Amino acid sequence: MEVFWQAGIVFFTALLVTLIMVPVSKKIARKIGAIDYPSNRRVNTVAVPRCGGIALYVGFLAGLGAFWIGIHVFHWRIVDFYTLERINYPLLLAAVTLIFAVGLFDDVKQISARVKFAWQTVGALVVALSGVSLDVIATSSGDVSLGWLDIPLTVFYLLVFMNIINLIDGLDGLAAGITTISSLTFMYLVFQRGSMTLTMVCLALVAVCLAFLVFNFHPASVFMGDSGALFLGLMLGIVSLLGVVRTQSLAVLMVPLTVAAVPVIDTASAIVRRKVTHKAIGEPDMNHIHHRLLRFGLGQTATVLVLYLCTAVSSVIAIAVTMAPDAVRTGVVVLLVVVGIVIICLLGVAGPVLQHHYEGKGKKGSRAPQDPSQSGFIKKIK
Repeated sequence: MEVFWQAGIVFFTALLVTLIMVPVSKKIARKIGAIDYPSNRRVNTVAVPRCGGIALYVGFLAGLGAFWIGIHVFHWRIVDFYTLERINYPLLLAAVTLIFAVGLFDDVKQISARVKFAWQTVGALVVALSGVSLDVIATSSGDVSLGWLDIPLTVFYLLVFMNIINLIDGLDGLAAGITTISSLTFMYLVFQRGSMTLTMVCLALVAVCLAFLVFNFHPASVFMGDSGALFLGLMLGIVSLLGVVRTQSLAVLMVPLTVAAVPVIDTASAIVRRKVTHKAIGEPDMNHIHHRLLRFGLGQTATVLVLYLCTAVSSVIAIAVTMAPDAVRTGVVVLLVVVGIVIICLLGVAGPVLQHHYEGKGKKGSRAPQDPSQSGFIKKIK
């Protein structure tokens, strides 16, 4: 029973601090001009503050702070059946903070995709150097060291997670809800593996996302922005590396990507369609999965709930994969790839990129619509 009240303290600390910090983050966004105005590439019809990542970051640190105090002050007994060895936690925290800061700077300054990606790479590299890496892959013949490929593959893996959450963040509550479901899935997997430390980390992620959804579910009064999306994506990548990929077999390498199947499919299709139309990969458009579902006639809430359901189903499949023999795991992964291709074709998400431009690119402050005549369409910020 001791572990339950410990988990409760971590959960409710992260939850309450996030609930308190969301209004604060909205005030900060208004003060510095970090506002998303309606435009031809946005679905919001009112001006919305976009610095909600501040609340997510602070709430998460509060939850981990409660966990740290519990261990070092109140002597909580935390049982980890496998140890997280050779990890430089101050350096890891610095890397997470760097990624949050890069996202926050983009929320305010609107930096170019190329510059932002470069800083994401730096942050992912620091994470890898802190000791969070693929390291070795377990096979039927024994553990295989990745050698010099360890760091590059880890950086690529983390970049994938950061950007799939960032790209799926296009509707009210979508990214936060998908992160919640993914975090719950990882929490179950790491708990099964016997790591209470990573279980608490996942619990804190769930808490901050649920608290944020109070303000972010349709109609949203705040957006998480890049500061929140990059932070959440990086944390999912870190947890999946430490708790799932490094501790099981080669086939399980695909489990975290199966959990995040919806944003993975969306991101893959975005890269394909931008490449075939000779557009920059970082250039945004209105052909993501959620945009297509909206054009099929679903409302925002219905679209988000459908994608929640898809994420929940893929999470159940991922859990089942971890329990199956290697041959079955490989077959399931191949089947999921085929299903993903079919979904991409049916929804047409690899279609032509919608041309769009907005004023203020590379400038500080609000992201105003391209056409000044739209300004009358902008309603008062909530």
